[in-house]
Amino acid sequence: MVTVISRFRVRNGLEAEVRRAFLNRPRLVEKAAGFRDLDVLTDATDPSVFLLVTRWTDAESFRTWHRSEAHHQSHQLIPQGLKLDPSFTSLTVADSIEDPGGVQNLSDALEGQATAVSNWLLESDAVFALLLAADGTIRARNRASRRIFASDPAKNFGASIWDYLVCSDAQRLRERLSDAAASYDGCVLLNLAHGRQNPMTLEVGLVRCGDATLLLGAHEHRYDSGFQTEILELTNELSVMMRESERRNRELVEANQTIARLARTDTLTGLANRRTLDEAFQREIARAQRQRQSLSLIMADLDRFKSINDQYGHVAGDQVLVSAAAVLKQDLRPFDLAARYGGEEFLVLLPETSTADAVSIAERIRTQVAETAVAACPRPITISLGVTSWMAGETLEQTVARADAALYEAKNSGRNCVRAACNTPA
Repeated sequence: MVTVISRFRVRNGLEAEVRRAFLNRPRLVEKAAGFRDLDVLTDATDPSVFLLVTRWTDAESFRTWHRSEAHHQSHQLIPQGLKLDPSFTSLTVADSIEDPGGVQNLSDALEGQATAVSNWLLESDAVFALLLAADGTIRARNRASRRIFASDPAKNFGASIWDYLVCSDAQRLRERLSDAAASYDGCVLLNLAHGRQNPMTLEVGLVRCGDATLLLGAHEHRYDSGFQTEILELTNELSVMMRESERRNRELVEANQTIARLARTDTLTGLANRRTLDEAFQREIARAQRQRQSLSLIMADLDRFKSINDQYGHVAGDQVLVSAAAVLKQDLRPFDLAARYGGEEFLVLLPETSTADAVSIAERIRTQVAETAVAACPRPITISLGVTSWMAGETLEQTVARADAALYEAKNSGRNCVRAACNTPA
């Protein structure tokens, strides 16, 4: 007796209808010479996979039936609109099951048939197969795959799957090959460009086989089209162009930010420059008028700075300026502003700050500057400061003039001290 097993995968959720249709087939096949019986089995883990098992007195009886008009008519029993997966249709996997009664599902039917299946796969023209190592090395390939994945031993081309792939597929496949625990549900699209006159996209499946992976696909599942290849190439070029455009835009934004910062900042000290100070003062005047809040100003000048330049050089003088600027920036609130006013002169703008509080801040600055050591300048560094508050109707120049007068008084009082101006218009 000969047993023939065929596998079908049913789509569209019509499993119940297909089962009934298969069970009706004996009405046509029972009169065939050599027919014994028929069973319809389903895969225990996948109900969409059907196994059609027919038993015959000999192989020739089955071949005669398969060529007959009655066999063709039996296909008309399949429900209208149903699609059978062509990669599974009428695939004979065995013809010598000794105990048909023990076959309960697809796994049972294939048990012990590894040799028969592998032999069929090696000689198949419809299904291509590659056995891949974890690093992508091609360990073995069947006859069908040699037309698609052609090798050239003389050039060592085709020894690895990476010889054929382009675009992002390579990285995705690399991850799946190297991960022994990876799930292989669904299909993978591979773009082939090397070794073929007409590039193509293939739909393949992956099956874990010990420490290797079996890559399987059918010619029916290929997308062999010059248009597809052109779209792929254009998509790649567009992606590169977009990445390059994004990079240049980032560089342009960064350059504009640097230009804006340099335009508003003193290069040496990193403090705000005169332009930034003028704009900030106008904003704070408007806010002080609107909210009826105080606005104070500290004007500071390094003591005997010219003699530092003359005695120790301009490099030492620059280091002293930078050190003093660092003290001015300490402990400032987000809305306070420290600016270099010119030469060794600095201004600190203090919104919502009374004259008395500004004097306290000036004293902190004076003390910290006196405690600052600069390697290039062995002698102590001191600073004199004048404090005042803005009065309604004043301009920046008028307020600065009163702060400058207070600073002049501090200089005349022996330097290294703080003086506050009386709040009367200059």
